[in-house]
Amino acid sequence: MIAVIADDFTGAAEIGGIGLKYGLKVIIETEVNGVTDAELLIIATDTRSMTASEASLEIEKITQKLLQLKPEYIYKKLDSVLRGNIAAELVAQIKTSGKKRAIIVAGNPVFDRLIEKGIYTIKGVPISETHFSNDPDFPIKTSSVVSIIDSGICSVESKKVDEMHASEGLVVGDVKNLEDMQKWASKIDETTIAAGGAGFFDVILKSGHEEIKQFKKETVLPDNRSLFVFGSAFPKSNGILKRLDNSSVIKKNMPEDVYCRSDYDQSTFNQWVDDVVDCLNKNLKTIVSVDFEFNNEEGLAVRIKNTIAELVKNVMQRVQLDSLFIEGGATTSEILNSLNIEKLYPFKELDLGIIQMKVDEYPNLCITTKPGSYSWPKNINFENAEVNLI
Repeated sequence: MIAVIADDFTGAAEIGGIGLKYGLKVIIETEVNGVTDAELLIIATDTRSMTASEASLEIEKITQKLLQLKPEYIYKKLDSVLRGNIAAELVAQIKTSGKKRAIIVAGNPVFDRLIEKGIYTIKGVPISETHFSNDPDFPIKTSSVVSIIDSGICSVESKKVDEMHASEGLVVGDVKNLEDMQKWASKIDETTIAAGGAGFFDVILKSGHEEIKQFKKETVLPDNRSLFVFGSAFPKSNGILKRLDNSSVIKKNMPEDVYCRSDYDQSTFNQWVDDVVDCLNKNLKTIVSVDFEFNNEEGLAVRIKNTIAELVKNVMQRVQLDSLFIEGGATTSEILNSLNIEKLYPFKELDLGIIQMKVDEYPNLCITTKPGSYSWPKNINFENAEVNLI
């Protein structure tokens, strides 16, 4: 059994999609529940939403429990652009597992995300000059991978693959092409934790497994009682919600009072729930959105995430959903927690990082998740009217 610790849920699901490609039995858990028949066990944490000290303790606990299951190795799935508590989590995993170092390969040439001489670029643009510089939780203000990660708690070095030596601490690998990724994978030994994005995990897995499922995009026709959750507290780009207004879906935006006031009137929230339930009971595909100008309320993102999760919980107590589509790892984690879902079974990859899953608690429900920085695939079709959900 191979184990993976992911710092958010959609990252865990993305890893699950890679496991499916190699024919592995994949299980995603939000807690380590002991004995498992999974060939690829992925623990979906929400450590990216925690403080560094909280994340460190959580990774220590999870690593201890995973080691008792005696996995072949434990891969650490990080955000592909290095947002989050990278150093704190990896130091905790290194110490708990008795390793010496972690090799981090975050770049992915498939998406033209490259690291050269320690500088991260996306499609040739330094990452600090992209929209990631305005990330609400982890704004990236430098393109130096060492500066992005370094928190002063351990050694962080940037290396070309041919410069690698027996370092301790964190080594961030330069990546210009697939060959570089393969060379970095060959340097993982019993003293080293492999860490990074989904692309690096794919390369590692490929070295010991045969790819049996060729990825094939298929048109997806959402069922009648489908709920789409766009839970970000920040404005959408590219006019997604305006374009969706022209499709055969109904949008139920968060009431302005709920968005703007932490002490909102409960009756306003209840009416929002009623409206969503009414639409779904009429077999209308329904979008829950947060479409407002930016609000600088402290803690807004957390409040929005919690409110969205409460909405979904209330709706699902009254409606038997066929499909639930969720954008963003933190939002997904909060929704799953509110529904007491701790184990998921990935069964189909719609597109890179876009994964469909089943759960025991709701046998007829299909849950589809997407990382916040990815696009919804164009092959999701609304009553034969293709809509680009980005």
